[in-house]
Formats: sequence, C-alpha cells, structure tokens
Amino acid sequence: MLKLKKKLETEKTNLLITRPEKDSIILSKCFDPKRFNLFISPLIEIKKMEYKFNKKNRYDLIIFTSKNGVFNFNFLTKKDKVVVIGDGTNAILKNRGIKNIVNVNGDLQNLKKKIRPLLRKKMAILHPTSTDLNNDLKKFLIDEGCYYYPLGCYNSEMKNSRPEVFESFFNSCKEGIITIFSRRTAKSFKNEISKMGQLQSYREKIILVLSELIKNELMGIGFKKIFITEEPNEKSMLRLINKNSQEEL
Repeated sequence: MLKLKKKLETEKTNLLITRPEKDSIILSKCFDPKRFNLFISPLIEIKKMEYKFNKKNRYDLIIFTSKNGVFNFNFLTKKDKVVVIGDGTNAILKNRGIKNIVNVNGDLQNLKKKIRPLLRKKMAILHPTSTDLNNDLKKFLIDEGCYYYPLGCYNSEMKNSRPEVFESFFNSCKEGIITIFSRRTAKSFKNEISKMGQLQSYREKIILVLSELIKNELMGIGFKKIFITEEPNEKSMLRLINKNSQEEL
C-alpha cells in the first residue's frame, strides 16, 4: 500500500495539448505541474485576415461559433443580439459589456436546435468566422428562410508550430493522453502522424475528443482508445482528462 501511494505521488501523466497557441497556453494553466507533464504542440495556427465591413449594415443576429471569431471581429456593439457556442466565448463577450447573449453550451447541432425558435423569415444573420466557411450552418439558416452573411475574419491553417515537442511526446513517452478539440485539428493530427511512421508504438496512447464527428475524422489511423467527452465543451474535456489520468496511474 505504501509503495502504491509513493507511485501515485511521483508518477505524472503525459498530456499533449494541440489547440492553437493562445488556447493551449490558457488550457495548460488548468493542470497541476505536479501531476502532469505538459507537451504543448499547437496543430492549428490562427491568423487574422483583412476584411471589409460596412458599419452601416444592420443585422438581426450575430453568431460566434468560436473564440477566434470574437477576437478577430472589431465591430461588435453593446446593442447587438448575439448567439455563441461555449462558456468561454460567452465569458469573453460578457467581460466586454455585451448583455444580449444566447449561450449554446454544445456544438453545431445544439446551436441549430436552440436558435430555431429565435429565427424568422428574412432575418439577417452575420457570422464572423474562419475563411473556411461552414456550409452546414449556411444551409440550415437559408432553409429557415434567413439571410446568412459569413464574414471570414481569420484563417485556420493546419500547421505544427512545435514539431520537436510533438515528436518528443511520442518518442519519449510510452503512455499519455492526447486532446483534440476540433475536426480541423484532427485532420492536422493525422497529417503529422503520417509523417512519423512507426504507428504501432503509438497505439496505446489515449485520444480524447469533443464529438463523434471528431472521432470519425481520426478513424483508420490505428489508435485503439478514442474517448468522447460527455458534453462538447472544455469543462467536460477537463473532467475526462482527470478521469483518464487517474486510471493511467
């Protein structure tokens, strides 16, 4: 019993964080360094894009499906009615004094269910988003009779900005947890794994994802353990990380 207690006190869980740089740094602060060896290797790079926006235009609703939309759109006013996905995005807007917010704590499917009662014919909806447009959301809003105006204010590039950290996690750690928060990150992850080869030695590591769609994106690359969070948000991911960390020890 004493040996087991000593093991629990000394062993750490190896954790690979793959979110964009800013999000990875914020997330890393949630973990006790006495319990986790953190490997921060962003697989997505966010870049603000030049865009034209007419401040005279009026929109009935503004939708933010990520924090990056908020960070890269500079024309939000306190009078705007806003729909957001996620507590983190909601908190950022509240701190900026935005009060008329509908928070959908989930994914795109939750968003569609929750905003349907808010929609009406010919409603003008602005969506500050990535230059990689979301055709699923576009189709949904058009089918509801709305005017959909996507605004590409940032670019999401699949890029491993710290390949040495990524390789170190796989080459130096027999066990570990990998976190993946989006389908685009999953695609970038697959690209990086394909470059490395020797997949057989990686398969015992655990991958944690936010949704079935992200899991499906990772199928076929040989990892045996891919788990989905109970809810598609950061809080649920943190709970799943802690659960799997305890099971690993």
